[in-house]
Amino acid sequence: MIMLKRINTNVVICLLLCITANRVFAADCNSVPVNPNGDTNKLRDALQQATNTGLSLEISGTYYIDTDLKVYLKKDLIVDATGAKFIATSSLDGDMFSFDAHNSKSDECDSAATLVDLDWQGGDFNMAEAKVSTVVPIRSRTPAGREGTKATADALSIRGVKANGDNKLNDVKIENIVFTGTKNTTDAFDRAGGDSGILLIGGLKVDIKNNRFYGVRDAAIYVSAGGVNGEFGDHFTIHNNYVERAYDGITSKRGADNIKMLNNTMQDVVVGLSIKRVYDGWTSTNVTISNNHITAAVRPVSVERANNVTIEHNQILALGAEVANQSTAINKYGVHYEGIALNGVQGSNTIRYNTINGITGSSREGITTTYGIVTRFEDGRETTGVTITDNTFSRLDKWVNHF
Repeated sequence: MIMLKRINTNVVICLLLCITANRVFAADCNSVPVNPNGDTNKLRDALQQATNTGLSLEISGTYYIDTDLKVYLKKDLIVDATGAKFIATSSLDGDMFSFDAHNSKSDECDSAATLVDLDWQGGDFNMAEAKVSTVVPIRSRTPAGREGTKATADALSIRGVKANGDNKLNDVKIENIVFTGTKNTTDAFDRAGGDSGILLIGGLKVDIKNNRFYGVRDAAIYVSAGGVNGEFGDHFTIHNNYVERAYDGITSKRGADNIKMLNNTMQDVVVGLSIKRVYDGWTSTNVTISNNHITAAVRPVSVERANNVTIEHNQILALGAEVANQSTAINKYGVHYEGIALNGVQGSNTIRYNTINGITGSSREGITTTYGIVTRFEDGRETTGVTITDNTFSRLDKWVNHF
């Protein structure tokens, strides 16, 4: 009997250990978040545990992701994913990671009065096999069989404003991530999977730097104001990033204020750096676009409905070159190429010390139309209050043109 009891006890202990080793722990409000070490089944809970507690999380290993990993923001989210790899499977239809502010869930773990600081460091994100969202530009060019059903399919999706209009997101830092959206290094943007690389809505102070993007179906970096009237989301500084083969390089939307786009490099993009109007009347104020280097773009710098814009010390090269393997311009404003565009911009605006060069040594020089700087009416507003000085132009059809 004694021996039997010992055997039964050993069996029970073994079973408990085996179950514990394979258990996917549900997130709680107190436990220290644990590195999932390549176990995709534990990744979401590890991230939820990190924001439940505000404690930092290190992520290592390789993860194959076939469904949106949704995490609700509660307390600070501090992640070091340096060296980790996140690979979308062909089943992924939607975001890879979505970090959302929720009306009730974001108040849990005694976090109702807490604004979240989010700090994400590193990681390789591959969306080449993912389904394409339903709202990408020129959806008709999505390859057959790659069409998704979701309206968002971003690698890092961060939505810091609750559905009721309350803000949850404070400071945001994202740096040193690598995003790959295409299977081949020569594929144009329309061959990419997913949607954008980084989507960020809200945030009271944002710093996005030192990231690299290769092949993006929509925008490499897409930041936006949030709230009922776009009252949350400003002081965005986006700098020292590299983008190639994207529809949009870096874009800010919905009237976000105090935008700085500095020292970014991009090539083969339809739109390089932009402020875009989404809703009539929503206006961005205080925009600085400086010291960027953009090669082969249809609209390298484009600003819509903004006040107090400074665009200076940028290099725009090969204006009029083929973009996305297309011989004609992909441009909502026409079939021409335009280096810097102010559309419905007012207040005090300066364009100075920029270099804008067309293409040389190619037959395209004679068959494309290129304008260095353009201004135009947009959303019921004429463009006014613009000083254009000390810019350098070469091989263009017209240096400055007003539509």
